[in-house]
Amino acid sequence: MYRPLRPLPCLLALLAALPAAAEPPALEHITVRAREARGAWTNVDSLLTAPLSPRQQPAPVLSLADLAQLQPSIALAGQGGLLQTVSIRGISGQQVANFWSNLPILSDRRAGTASSFIDPVMLGSLEVLRGPSSVYYGNGAGGGVLQLSPYRPQGVEWQLQWGSEGNENLQYLAAGNEQWTLALSRRGADDSNSASGDSLNSEFEQYNLQLTGRFEVGGREAEFEQLISEGRDIGKSNSRYPAQITDYPQERHWLGELSMALATDWDASVYYHYQELDTRVERPGERINDVASESLDWGLRVVNQREFADVDFNWGLEYFGRRNVESRERETSLDSGDILTQQTLDAEQDGLDLFADAYRQFGAVGLAAGLRWAWQDQQADGQAAVDDSALSGFLRADWQVGERWLWSLELAQGTRFAGLSERYFSGTTGRGQVRGNPRLDPEDTLGLDLGLQWQGESGQFEVHLWGMRIDDYIERVDVSDQLQTFLNLTEGEIVGLEAAGSITLHDGWNLDLGGQLLEAEDDDGTALADAVAPSAFLALRGQQGAWAGALRFEYRFSENDVAPGEVGLDSASLLRASLSRDLGRGLRLELWGRNLLDDSFRLGSDRLATEAPERSLGITLAWQQSPR
Repeated sequence: MYRPLRPLPCLLALLAALPAAAEPPALEHITVRAREARGAWTNVDSLLTAPLSPRQQPAPVLSLADLAQLQPSIALAGQGGLLQTVSIRGISGQQVANFWSNLPILSDRRAGTASSFIDPVMLGSLEVLRGPSSVYYGNGAGGGVLQLSPYRPQGVEWQLQWGSEGNENLQYLAAGNEQWTLALSRRGADDSNSASGDSLNSEFEQYNLQLTGRFEVGGREAEFEQLISEGRDIGKSNSRYPAQITDYPQERHWLGELSMALATDWDASVYYHYQELDTRVERPGERINDVASESLDWGLRVVNQREFADVDFNWGLEYFGRRNVESRERETSLDSGDILTQQTLDAEQDGLDLFADAYRQFGAVGLAAGLRWAWQDQQADGQAAVDDSALSGFLRADWQVGERWLWSLELAQGTRFAGLSERYFSGTTGRGQVRGNPRLDPEDTLGLDLGLQWQGESGQFEVHLWGMRIDDYIERVDVSDQLQTFLNLTEGEIVGLEAAGSITLHDGWNLDLGGQLLEAEDDDGTALADAVAPSAFLALRGQQGAWAGALRFEYRFSENDVAPGEVGLDSASLLRASLSRDLGRGLRLELWGRNLLDDSFRLGSDRLATEAPERSLGITLAWQQSPR
């Protein structure tokens, strides 16, 4: 049984502040049929799935996780530092899928995929999808999806940025037009400090090069995207520092995609992702463990989108393979000088998916449904092969009530197969010694979402009441103080409420607001890990002549009902703001700040998570070629 939702009065008060429904125009239900769309049905009116732009935030974002957590029901998970992951509606780790265009971004880190190697300045938009999305996105999308789209500059632009905390800095240069774009960036930071004075192992240096282009082959439209990223000396910020120092001396990624229209209503894309990650764990005076990991992922996606008997229909197939997924460890004793080496992972994977979904409008009611069949085969040196298959699906109904209201109801089921590292890795990580479990069953997530949208002349709002049932959730558990493994341990439920609103004020100013709360328990009544703490936010943005400003205040409520082994969270007041001026001739100067109240708070409930960095003040100077 669930306890009453304690912060409910706070969220109800927040909803009461949204604009009244008076004289609104029609709320249009828009069906998007484009090559970028994942399904036959896409609602572009939703505030909660509206793309986030790194260039439109109050104070620059340092990473994709920093950007995503500005949305309701998204919270930082894990330990901290640049390779921070996020939790979506209380689910994190490998259950949160990351996509760069059509390319699935996989990581062999047990904490999940961070996509932190992509500099936010290279990102055009980030779209957050909540709940099971396996039909559209496949394996690993049982809890939610982060959909990344590359930024395509038009003209020439550059940017210089500096922040006081950790001496963070950015240098960026880009050029492009409708046919091609080229962008380069370098971002770096030194170790920082928390508001309470703790030292944070958060230094890093990162380089990105991104190239995109459009062309024609035999009268068919095609486009390509390439990204090369290199990171150096990336610190892992956790509470064991400096008694245990974890760093990533080198991180490399090379990924790309080629998409092409094959024929009428047919599109195809091929993609690849090569990555290397070196991990160094030092226990001063005892030993140093160096782990070198690499992998090559590649895939093919073929999709047919058409209209048949008033039905928008979308179907296709995907192949996804992983090769040379390897990890090697070298342990050096600082006492004796002895060196031990071992192969900690040597595996490969193949997967094939068939999917279909459809949408039709019946007057004021729209209906959508979809199915995906997925098969996966995993093999590792010296281990028995594992063969899995699963079927996932969803049903959705939208009901337009008058000209102002839109109700939605969605039932979705998602499945995730265990990753290669969860099954086969055996060695050292930043959290300690880990041993894989080849006998893991697939995870299953069943989600139910009831939504309500309203739109008027002066603004709009959206509220969702949702619940998820989790079965066979794969958790990392302690075998001893120095060893962990993975088990299908959790069966439980998560229920929550989230809301977002946008109010148009006057003279070009807007007020955004929102918040969320949730409760998560297993079948024994014990709290689930990575639950999102209740919070509410207000954000003001606008422009007056050459001046523009933005301010965002978030209040995070305390949360002490946490999973075993986690740490409770105190309340926190988070304020970020920016003020910029157009200097003419395409030049812009911006002053900004993060954690302006210098509040001391933990980033998450993970027992190894650190406190957030202290107040940071910064300056950005940017130039963009003026339109002709």
